Amino acid sequence: MAKKQTKYIIAVKDYENTVKQLISGEISTGREVDVYKTLFDNILFSCSNMSELKRYIKKNKYSKKDCEHYWESLLTNDSTLITVAYDTDDENFIENTCDNKYLTYVSNWIK
Repeated sequence: MAKKQTKYIIAVKDYENTVKQLISGEISTGREVDVYKTLFDNILFSCSNMSELKRYIKKNKYSKKDCEHYWESLLTNDSTLITVAYDTDDENFIENTCDNKYLTYVSNWIK
């Protein structure tokens, strides 16, 4: 079965430090460093503060009433929301990769 590119929304805690540490291998989450390099190289959109949130929601084609409060809470807890494109044939790969104290899987991207 061919790999399928899907877009995902992920919350990254303390974005600058987390990205640097994941890519350099300073912190380990059970995945190879290349997985995180690929994720962070394929960022389509990002949102790091409340003033960008409405625009970010619109770019991701979500309804504000469905996600605004949850996403606001992620931003207030020092997370940055990123939308990434990732090729995988394992439908749970991103959910499992982002299940740690640094990364949180939020949603698949709705077209």
